[in-house]
Amino acid sequence: MNLSIITVTYQSNEYIDQCILSVVTHILDPSYEHIIIDNGSTDGTIETIESGYLNYVRLLKNDRNLGFAAANNRALEEAKGRYILFLNPDMQIHKGWLDDLLAWMDAQEGIGIASCKLLNYLHEPHQHLRPWKFPRPSKGFLWSTIKPHFQSSSNYFYPSFDDDKTQEVEHVRGAFMLLKKETLQRLGIAFDPNYFILSEDVDLCKTISALGLKIVYWPHLCCIDYFSRSFILQPKPWKYLHMQRGWKIYLRKWHSPWHAFWFSLFMPITFLSRLPKWGLKSSYKALKEYREQVGNLKTR
Repeated sequence: MNLSIITVTYQSNEYIDQCILSVVTHILDPSYEHIIIDNGSTDGTIETIESGYLNYVRLLKNDRNLGFAAANNRALEEAKGRYILFLNPDMQIHKGWLDDLLAWMDAQEGIGIASCKLLNYLHEPHQHLRPWKFPRPSKGFLWSTIKPHFQSSSNYFYPSFDDDKTQEVEHVRGAFMLLKKETLQRLGIAFDPNYFILSEDVDLCKTISALGLKIVYWPHLCCIDYFSRSFILQPKPWKYLHMQRGWKIYLRKWHSPWHAFWFSLFMPITFLSRLPKWGLKSSYKALKEYREQVGNLKTR
């Protein structure tokens, strides 16, 4: 089998059927498999897949939300393809053929991850969907503790990025990542299981780069990226906590432990400072759910 596509769903009913159909209509190789692993959705995602798409996908079910990293790793154990494509459920292949990307990868040497051109819902390139540079501790600290969304600043963007040029980059979004299975077998897993959501894709790119392999942007395949639809629906305190935790893990792993230490000191302070805006009830509920999910990571 040439290709295994892995899609993690969580409250993804609005987009999953379009994702599945876009795959079906943009690949010629009949031997591929599309594994969908659901993280305990309650919005009808499972019912939609079971009612009309089991001829096109293989469905795995988790009884609760195990997070993005753990779900992908579980599905990887089932994958049979030479290549593994991690594809988010809110992605739609819009132009080009997956077969051409696989053929191009076969002809290259030294590539660890390939990604494609990502377009927004208006079918236009967008800065946040392009490849980024690796985050730096000082800039990430400001983004995470003082100024929200600081990571979106120009420090992380490539100046004058050419959307139509094949090029080596530092990291790409986890929404579309193509790797050889043998590369993942060297790692033993796909994503570091310490992450729940956020920063695990940057971490994987960093790991692949540390192996001496390239991260490459290949624009001849285009996808429409509806950009973290299930994540956007989560309450702000929950998003903030998981965002901070992912960044702390990344700091501890790739930078000095002192960076993670100082960050850990400020994280509770910044959380408390935002309680008036978020509300005590919403914040407490998010904190409780966050602790439960992190606890599940530690007990697996």
